[in-house]
Amino acid sequence: MIGLKNEFKSSSLEDWIVQLTKDLKGEDFSLLLRKDEIEEIEYSTFQHQESAEISSQVPGHFPFTRGLNTSSNDWSNGFSIDVQDEKVANKKALEVLMKGCDLLLFDLSSSSNTNFKTLFEGIQFDYIKTQIALANSEQFLDLKAYFQEEIPSTISFNQDSNSIKSNTALSEALISELKQQQRFAIQINGFAIQQAGATTWQEIAYCLSEGHSSIVFLMENGLTIDEAAACVHFTVGIGSNYFFEIAKLRALKQNWASVIKAYAPAHNCSFNCVITAQIGFMNKSFKDPYTNLLRQTTETMSAASGGAHAIVVHPYDACTSNGSSNLSERMALNMSLILKEESYFNQVIDPLGGSYAIEDLTTKIARKSWELFQQLEQNGGFEKEEIKQRFIDQIHLKAKLRMEELQTIRKIVIGVNKFPNPQEVKTNTFIAKTSAFGLNSINFETELNAVK
Repeated sequence: MIGLKNEFKSSSLEDWIVQLTKDLKGEDFSLLLRKDEIEEIEYSTFQHQESAEISSQVPGHFPFTRGLNTSSNDWSNGFSIDVQDEKVANKKALEVLMKGCDLLLFDLSSSSNTNFKTLFEGIQFDYIKTQIALANSEQFLDLKAYFQEEIPSTISFNQDSNSIKSNTALSEALISELKQQQRFAIQINGFAIQQAGATTWQEIAYCLSEGHSSIVFLMENGLTIDEAAACVHFTVGIGSNYFFEIAKLRALKQNWASVIKAYAPAHNCSFNCVITAQIGFMNKSFKDPYTNLLRQTTETMSAASGGAHAIVVHPYDACTSNGSSNLSERMALNMSLILKEESYFNQVIDPLGGSYAIEDLTTKIARKSWELFQQLEQNGGFEKEEIKQRFIDQIHLKAKLRMEELQTIRKIVIGVNKFPNPQEVKTNTFIAKTSAFGLNSINFETELNAVK
C-alpha cells in the first residue's frame, strides 16, 4: 500500500501564504479576505488545517453537526397545498403524488371547517409523509374522527409555536394526543423569518428561542424531555448564499443539540433536529422565470448538502396573483428528483463535512446565533414585547441592507437588477405573507419596481 504522506510532501500554512503572495504578483494580500456585510461574518478565500477549527466527529454523535442519520442522506420531496376547496386540493394532492412528491403539506389555517373525506379521498397515508396545519380544535377532533381515533404515525402537525400557546382548546387537544403518542406537532417557522430578510444566525437564534420555549411549554404540560423533543420540528428558508446556507443547517443541528443536552435526555434520538427546508420567493423573478430554475437548483443543493430531512421547493410564482403555473410546479417537483436520481445527493451524509471552509463557516454562524439566542433568553425571550420589537427592527434593518446592495449593484441578481428579460410578460403581482411577528415576506423584484 502506498503511503501518501511519504509520497507527497504536506505544505504548512506559511508555505501557502508564501505561494499565494507570489501568485498575487504584488497585489494586496487582503484581497484574499472577505466580509459578508449583511451576515457580519469575515472569512478567508483559502483555508488550511492549521488555521481552521475542525472537529473529528462522525454522523450520529454529539454535537450532531453532521446529523443523527448514519445510513443515507435521503430526504422527502414536499409540496405545499393551501386548502381553500377540499375537492380542488385533493385533485392537486393526487396529481403531485403521481409526479414524485412523497410529502404533502396541507395548510388548513385559513378555513374553520374541513371535509376530510373529500380532502383525503384516494390518498394512502401509510406510504407518504404528511404535515397538516390546523386552524382550531374542531378540525383536530374531526381529523381524529375521520381516522377512527387512530391518526397514522406518518402524519405530523405544523402548528406554529406562537399560536398554539394562545389557542388553549387546540393546545389541550394536541397535548392529550401527544401524551399517548408522540409525533411532530409544533413547527418552529424560521422560513417566515428568513423570507422577511433575516440573516442565517438571526434565523437560527429565532428557531432556538422558539424551540426552547416550546420544549418548556410541553414539559410544563406533563411531557418528559424525550417526549417533548419528539414533538418539535423546524422549518427553515434557504437562500442563494450557497455555502452559508449549508453551514446554517449544520449550525442549527449543533446548537439545538446543546439546548436539548441541558435537560439530560435519556435517549440519543432526542437530540435529532428535524428540518424541513423551504425554497421561497425572495430572490425569484416573475418577469424572467427561467433564471429561477438556476436559483432553485443551487438552493435545493444547499438544503440537501446541509442535511435537511425534507425539502419543499415552492413554485416560484405560487405567491403571486396569477398563482403557480404548470411549468413552475413541474420545476419545483423535479428539483429533488434530479438531485437524487441523477446527481446522487441522497447517497452521502454531510458531504461537505471536514471541508475547512464549511467547518469554519459553521463554527462562526453557530457562535453568532448562540450569542443572540443567549441574549434573547436572558432578557425574557419573545414573550416580552420589547424584545420581540427589537428583533423585528433588526430584521427590518437587514432587509433594508439587502435592498441597498441590489439598488447599488453591489449584489447582482440576473433578471432582477441586471440583464432584465427583454420580452414582455403578463402582469403578475407578488402577494406578501405575514408571519406571527407581523413581518412581511419580501420579493426583491417587487421592491425594486416600487422604488423606480
